[in-house]
Amino acid sequence: MFVQFRLFTQSQLNAVIEITKRNLTERYNDFVFLDIQKSWPSAFILGMSDQTVAGFICGGISGDKEARILMLAVDTPFRNNGIGTGLISLFEQEALKVKANKIKLEVRTDNQEAIAFYRNHGYSTSNLLPSYYNDGSDAYTMEKTLAQT
Repeated sequence: MFVQFRLFTQSQLNAVIEITKRNLTERYNDFVFLDIQKSWPSAFILGMSDQTVAGFICGGISGDKEARILMLAVDTPFRNNGIGTGLISLFEQEALKVKANKIKLEVRTDNQEAIAFYRNHGYSTSNLLPSYYNDGSDAYTMEKTLAQT
């Protein structure tokens, strides 16, 4: 499978929304994705298989040198092909460019596949967030300290 990575553009909004619907439990309005892109365009990255959006990552940066992964999803048929690893690696590179010293994210406590993925990429659980999601499910905060060079 040939995979390449590129920045999100508005023309791929529907593909990103469809991946979100199939792979994440929360629902977001179109403007949420566009606002995220406006706030940090270089960190809204798509994983492409041929001309198909196979996955994406997006996030934000706070004033205290902390990056946040807001969403990461790889569509089921494209998993285990290095797309998620490529996305998180590129996101971490973008975080380093803006001098972030840490990346944080939230993940459902029952999403063992995602928790294992993040742990394999150096993230550790730092906090439990009771009733974090709209359906009342709990989340873990996971984080990774970045080494500045």
